[in-house]
Amino acid sequence: MRKRGQALVLIALAFAAFLALLALAIDGGNAYAQRRRAQNAADAAALSATRRLWEIRRQGGSETDLTAAIQEAVNAHGPFNVDGQPNRFEASYVDEGGNVLGPLGSGVIPGNARGVQVTVINRFDAFFAGVFGFDPMEVRAIATAVYHQAPACPFALFAENSLRAEFPSLRVQAGGVHAGTELTLRWFGEIQGPCEYGTSANIEWGVQCQGGRIQAPFQPLPALYAMSDFAPGGALWNAYTGDRYCIRPQDPRQPIVLDAHPAGAVNPSPNQCITAQRVRLQDGLYYLEGDGRVIRSQGQAAIQKRVTLAATGSLILDDSGNRYELQPALDDPQRGAPLLVAGQAITITTPDFWWIGLLLAQNGPVRLSVTIRAWSDRGAVYGRALDLRGALFDLTFAPTVCPVGIAQVELLR
Repeated sequence: MRKRGQALVLIALAFAAFLALLALAIDGGNAYAQRRRAQNAADAAALSATRRLWEIRRQGGSETDLTAAIQEAVNAHGPFNVDGQPNRFEASYVDEGGNVLGPLGSGVIPGNARGVQVTVINRFDAFFAGVFGFDPMEVRAIATAVYHQAPACPFALFAENSLRAEFPSLRVQAGGVHAGTELTLRWFGEIQGPCEYGTSANIEWGVQCQGGRIQAPFQPLPALYAMSDFAPGGALWNAYTGDRYCIRPQDPRQPIVLDAHPAGAVNPSPNQCITAQRVRLQDGLYYLEGDGRVIRSQGQAAIQKRVTLAATGSLILDDSGNRYELQPALDDPQRGAPLLVAGQAITITTPDFWWIGLLLAQNGPVRLSVTIRAWSDRGAVYGRALDLRGALFDLTFAPTVCPVGIAQVELLR
């Protein structure tokens, strides 16, 4: 009888061990599958939230948008909780290196946040492990994603077609130049970046290209702005908090004259569209339907303004008696610092031209002719073609004058 009792005990122990092995095999395999599913959800949620974070930086939004993006991505991978409650997750902001800055849900998005870390909690029923008190079971998966900002303007001077710069003193600091077809650089100077060209390069010995001479494939002019962005109701019109002016010409065949002389013209009406042929140039953002011309009709003095001028046609600065000193009214880390934006061409003829910001001719050339000098402490020049001539040209390139480029989102886990 003692041997039979011992056998029953051994059988019971063996059966328990068998159940444990069975639970390990079945529930362990199920746990692995559930962990993989949770990881997929966490990856998708981190990527989705990080993309949404970048969009909030550009277009506005709140933490509610981030939470919704995470919840949607997690839910797309199925229900996780056995109790019928919403899928659970935890989220935190991270910097560009993936270091945690703080929890999402505090009400404030940190200024240096460049990504999101998401932890997905997956609770599921056990098959056999419940016999041993392990029911329900839980797995967690963590994923971290960050975005890296690509520059929208990789060159100081960019011409989709030909680029010609002829100066006894030519200097481009902290950047290079790009010509889609012919590149001509004369006579003396220094380009601190590469000199890229599409078909041919005529670079005289007096001009040094520190980044080398490089034949490059065709690149279209970057789509940095749409003219509708500057129009009433557009993204940049709405983003600018100062005075905004919308001018329609009385005679569409003639340019709208923006006169820098205090008594030279009527004052425009802020924040609304008016029809006029000559208006006073004041600080602010101007949207011109047609061509625009900037002058000082009376007196000899510098034209000093903080303006962003956007014309659906061409922009002309041809006051040969006065110098221009222009800074952008709109200057934003995300939206850039557009100074002169023309749907067609930009023509600048003046003794002196000092500027900060971006000069952009979307469907025409940028023509600049100065008898003394043209210089910028922070700028860039972009157009279908560039024709730059004069005595001195000194440009310090800053990609921040352009709007931020398309972000590249990276999964760090």
